[in-house]
Amino acid sequence: MQDCLDPEQFPKIEKVGETVFMIVRCHDIEAPPDAEEVLTLTRKIAFFLNKDFLITIHRGDQPFINDIRSNVDKEQTPHDIMVKMIKKSVESFNPYLEKIETEIEKLERELMGRSPNTTELISLYRLRARLSVIKRQAWHTLGVLKEFVTVHSPAPSPWLTDMRESAEGLWQYCDELMEDVQNLLGLHIALSSHRTNEIMRFLTVVSLFFLPLTFIVGIYGMNFKVMPELDWKYGYYFSLALMFFVSYAIYRKVKEKGWLDRD
Repeated sequence: MQDCLDPEQFPKIEKVGETVFMIVRCHDIEAPPDAEEVLTLTRKIAFFLNKDFLITIHRGDQPFINDIRSNVDKEQTPHDIMVKMIKKSVESFNPYLEKIETEIEKLERELMGRSPNTTELISLYRLRARLSVIKRQAWHTLGVLKEFVTVHSPAPSPWLTDMRESAEGLWQYCDELMEDVQNLLGLHIALSSHRTNEIMRFLTVVSLFFLPLTFIVGIYGMNFKVMPELDWKYGYYFSLALMFFVSYAIYRKVKEKGWLDRD
């Protein structure tokens, strides 16, 4: 009962006597857009399964629960109803993951179209946090369903296989989206680093031109009495020619090294 009432309880399965107790989690359709935690992003469904009854405990109704409840017939066993509810609870994450996939594609187009910014980086980290919550739930759910199918189910059936495949598909879907987010984060960092390198290269090239000129101006700006060039008629033109020659030599060297190319 403590596990049943714990709002943060992860998926689990136990058998007490002839009753199987199981907890799974489904996506909360009322979750806010910025939900990033288990309590705000998912809802817990607890099952008490016996050959004669099925009891579910959950906070508020979900559309698939109401639909299954309204379509129960006499031929369905408690086990069949439970399998159907678990499958629907696993599939409840798919629409939310499809929205995340669309958001990832949008961020990817924006990253490729212009320079990255802080807002996109924050969005990627939030997407990763949401996917991490769902992936963790999918992993625990898959372990629970494997035990349920192999140990606690009366006999193999296509419904059990379908339920297990849904859980495996959810975990793989989350894994693929997590990898996409990680790749985008790496791309964001690489583009930001490339932009920083471009700025540093520009500043370095500018410094290469102006530092020698500053050095020459600094020498001839000293106030020593004995400086032959100060009384020379062509001293000014000589200093300009020297600075031009130094600048041209630096330009040729930089051009030869390819430091001015943006490739």
